[in-house]
Order: sequence, then structure tokens, then C-alpha cells
Amino acid sequence: MFLEYYNLRQQPFGATPDPRFLYMSRAHSEALASLWYGIQEDRGFMVLAAPPGMGKTTLLFQLLSHLRASARTVFLFQTQCDSRELFRYLLRDLGLTPGPDLASMHEQLNQVMLEEARAGRRVVVVIDEAQNLKGSVLETVRLLSDFETSQRKLLQIILAGQSEFISTLMRPEMEQLKQRIAMLSYLRPLNRQETGEYIAHRLQMAGHQGAALFTSEALEIIARGSGGIPRNINNLCFNALSIGCALRKKRIDRAVAEEALQDRKFESLLRPENPSPPSVNPAPPVNPAPPPANPAPRRAVAAPQRRSGMRQAALLAAAMLLAGVLGASAGLYAWRAHWPLVHLPLALKPVVTLFDAPAPPVLPAPAAEPVPDSDPPKPAAPEHELVVVAPHQTLTDISKLYLGEYNAAVLAKLRELNPGLGDPDHLEVGQQIRIPVIVAGEGGTSRVGGEQQTASRNSR
Repeated sequence: MFLEYYNLRQQPFGATPDPRFLYMSRAHSEALASLWYGIQEDRGFMVLAAPPGMGKTTLLFQLLSHLRASARTVFLFQTQCDSRELFRYLLRDLGLTPGPDLASMHEQLNQVMLEEARAGRRVVVVIDEAQNLKGSVLETVRLLSDFETSQRKLLQIILAGQSEFISTLMRPEMEQLKQRIAMLSYLRPLNRQETGEYIAHRLQMAGHQGAALFTSEALEIIARGSGGIPRNINNLCFNALSIGCALRKKRIDRAVAEEALQDRKFESLLRPENPSPPSVNPAPPVNPAPPPANPAPRRAVAAPQRRSGMRQAALLAAAMLLAGVLGASAGLYAWRAHWPLVHLPLALKPVVTLFDAPAPPVLPAPAAEPVPDSDPPKPAAPEHELVVVAPHQTLTDISKLYLGEYNAAVLAKLRELNPGLGDPDHLEVGQQIRIPVIVAGEGGTSRVGGEQQTASRNSR
């Protein structure tokens, strides 16, 4: 454990949203101030959006910790639900037993908000992972804004989601909800300076004292490799400290940071290993070719190598034929020297008389280079290929990027190739998705999972 080695009281780069370790960058400070001001002014609807791993949940926990003394707060994260389930989660978090139907649950919520308003307290509801909410559920959330008096809103709602939630709000059917949003905040990735301050802040909160643990070169590598995403920074720093402890290094330098970054590259796990070890004394190949950089050039080099081998085989066969003819000619000369021509069979006389001519025997023409009737058979194309999910990508993005379209048939095929696939609009970064390989056919068509569909890869 590197905590003792580096004199740390607790884990500085944990995986849970701990408000004590929240680093207030400029974007985080502005977002927290906007949400706080919107609640104090009873603005009703507020939105917080950010790429995955930016610490929006930690920021929300920090906000709720300041509100618990003056408001009744609810934090909802079960967003893959319908309207009835959303009401049940909301009432249970308020300490109530949900009624049998939406009308009764609606009345229960209204009663709670009136009681809190008479006591001078607000009701604040935070809905995290809002990008997973269905359109019908978002409409139900919009209707919650009807809980109000002539002076102020009885319910303050914060919708927090990933970047694609902004695209959802921009749909035409979301216009009424979008008009009710009073405050909109967005968390952007940290820059190089903020990344260094983020790491120093978390180490200080964990009990580090003395000189900096990370060199400037190591910080540069971590800032570049993480993309300024706090979750990625935590993972890289955790790996770097683990490697540094194993190597007994008191500071994390460039070499350790590069090794930690290399260990986080999922692409390296997809490289196939050599299935068989090389022979002890391999024979040197004829006309060795440089090793291909990838599978595609390997197939391109294979055809010239086969043609070269065929030419060599043809020349070898011609040489053997010539040697055979010369050897046979010498044998016939020696045989005729011991046997007179008159004793030869009639059928052999024309052959033997060829050697009576003063001219040397005519050698056969060298065999022409054999031309293959057709190209060697191509290996069967793979039925699918692996795609590693990039940040902010959904199944729709991947399908349109690699297949050119996204519809019910394509979704069914993707679920068949990926049995464990969950929500297509909420993929994990680094997740491997199998997609069918498009093979061009006649008439500009392509095969997607065995079906003929129009090929469209212009978006790539």
C-alpha cells in the first residue's frame, strides 16, 4: 500500500464522490454559485451538464450539504424509470409511503411542499444522470413546476446530466421544459495548470507534506493523457503512485507517469499475441520482406510473394528439364557408339538420325512463366469487428459512424452481437462493442449482419 510509503493519511485519489476532496476550479466555482443563487431566488428549474467524470455528482453533494439546514432535499439517481416509478422514488426519499396511483402520489407531494412552505423551508430535488430520462418522464418533471403559489415556486428542481442531455433539451418537443430552465451551468475539462492544482489539492487533503510528489514532466503527461477529466486524473495518479511505490521512488517522474498512462490504454489489450513461438533455427526466407505494420498491408504483400515463388519454381522446373534432356542425349550418343544403326528398331531410327546431323541438338525453349488463372482465394471476411467506446459516444453515434445508419434492424443486430448490452444511450468509456462488418456488393449495396442494405460511410 503506497499510503504508508508516501506518508498519506487516506486515499487521495478515491473512486467515490467525496465533497471533502472537491477541487473548485473556475468552472466548478461558477456552477456552484449559479445553482446556489437559483435556489435562493426560487427560480424553479436549473440544469448542470458535464462530460462523464467531471465531478458533477461531487459538486451536487457539496451543494446539498449547504442546503440541509434550510431546505428539505431529495437526491434521485434512478433515472431509467417511468413516471410512476419516479414519483415513488421521490416520495420514499421524503419519508412517505407512495399511494396506489399517480393522482394520490401527486396529492401527497403537494401536501409535503405546503407543509415545508409554512415552516419557511424549501424543497429541493436533484435528479442525477438526467440524460437517461425518457421524454414522457421529462414531461412529468416539467409538470412538477406547477407546484407554486402566487409568490414563489414550492419546488426547486436541478437536472444534472452528461453533455448529451443538452442535445435532448434542444429537441422541438422539449421547448416548454427548456423555457422553464432559469440557470444553465456546464463543467469543462481542467487545463494544464488546473490539473496540477487539482492533484496538489487532493494530496494535501490526504495529508501530504513537503516537496511535490509529481515532477513537472509527470504532471504534463498526466494532464495530456487524462484530457483534463478528474476521474481520469484520479486513475492515472493512483496507478503512478502504485508503480512508484513498487519501484521505491520517492517522486513520480516522467518514466513512471508514462508507464501509468500506458497501463490505462485499452487499445493495447486488443493486440493479438503471437500464437506459436518461433523455431530454434529458422531457415532464412527467400527474398525476405519487411514485417507488415498491420493486417491490411500483410495481405497486400502476400500476392507479390506468391508470384515470386511461382517464378522461382518455374525456373527450377525448366533447369531440371534441361538437365534431363542433356543427360538423355549423352546416353543416346554412348548407346549408338556400341550399336550399329542397322540393328535399331524401325521406330527409333528417326530419333537416332537426329544425332547424325552436324548441328548441335536443339534445346527446348525455356518454359514461360505460369500465369495463374485467377487470384488466390481471399480469406473470408470477419462477420464483426470490435469498437472501443470513446468519451461521449452513444450506440447511435457508433452505428452511424461505422454502419452509416441506425434503425430498429441495426439495433437488433447490435444486441445480437452484444448480449450484455445495456442502455444504448449510456455506454462506458473503453467498453468494447461488436459491430457487423460492411462488405461492399454489387449495385452499391452492403451486407450488415447478413442483410442487404445501402452502404453509406461518408460520415466516416
